Amino acid sequence: MEQNLQETTSVYFNNIIRRDVSPITVDELAPAALAEFNKAITMAFPEDEHIQDRVRYLVPFILQNIDWQEYGIPLEAWQLRYYYQRDRFLEKTGLSWRRFMEHEPMQEAIEKLGLKPAPVFEFILFLSYYYRLRSDLRYSCIEQLDSLIAELDADVATPVQMDVKIGSKHIKITNSGFLRKMFSSIDRKQLNTGSFVHDFNQGSSRDKIRALDYYIVKTLLDYLPTDKSLRRGGRYSQAERNFGLSVLSICDRLPDIDREGECSQENNATFDKLMRDFKDTPIPFAMELFL
Repeated sequence: MEQNLQETTSVYFNNIIRRDVSPITVDELAPAALAEFNKAITMAFPEDEHIQDRVRYLVPFILQNIDWQEYGIPLEAWQLRYYYQRDRFLEKTGLSWRRFMEHEPMQEAIEKLGLKPAPVFEFILFLSYYYRLRSDLRYSCIEQLDSLIAELDADVATPVQMDVKIGSKHIKITNSGFLRKMFSSIDRKQLNTGSFVHDFNQGSSRDKIRALDYYIVKTLLDYLPTDKSLRRGGRYSQAERNFGLSVLSICDRLPDIDREGECSQENNATFDKLMRDFKDTPIPFAMELFL
């Protein structure tokens, strides 16, 4: 039963998530921070002699997005064993090392970007697992209430009305001031003590599948230690485009019948549209709802 605990959704630890961080790569990470992480990961998985190399690109993503001081507990081996369950990641995502290595456009892009295959695969595996967990989640009731109140506060000029249905009768409330006051006066403490904050099965969908595609690809391109100066006018290089398309391909988000065509310049439009459609969309930390 304990193996499933990190799949339990919660907003309890959301206060330890850092927002609006500027991504850094492992090459930009303080050597002391990397050494401390490597020490913890080695203690967590002493039988795995390649663990440090495999998770190398992932380290700054973990360290940057969690406020460890606010968390109140330093990063330790037990946390890594709990949240980094590699066999489970492989089982749930369906990703395989063999298919990854046999994906020619992916390997060509990795080589051109000066990356190593093993830590790239591990980063994709980690993101795919945690972001795909979000694919079935919806907004909890309390989150929807907060969103509604924020919208009402942001636009006080627009009239608000409510249609309450009781049996076959409809009662319309058109007093905007009353409605705004009513929603803002709801006792959130009562909601927090109930199931509202933990119910992620009702309400509107949290993320579109294409948004999840964007989260994965953009996070990888932000955190992988590639030469960003190769971009021209802020536009991704062809190698980065090919890499992003290859990520979608091995995650079964592109047809697998023509890898050379789907993951090359011929398909730039797919990559560019994805990045354009979600440009400036805040990317939630992959583990945000599972801490």
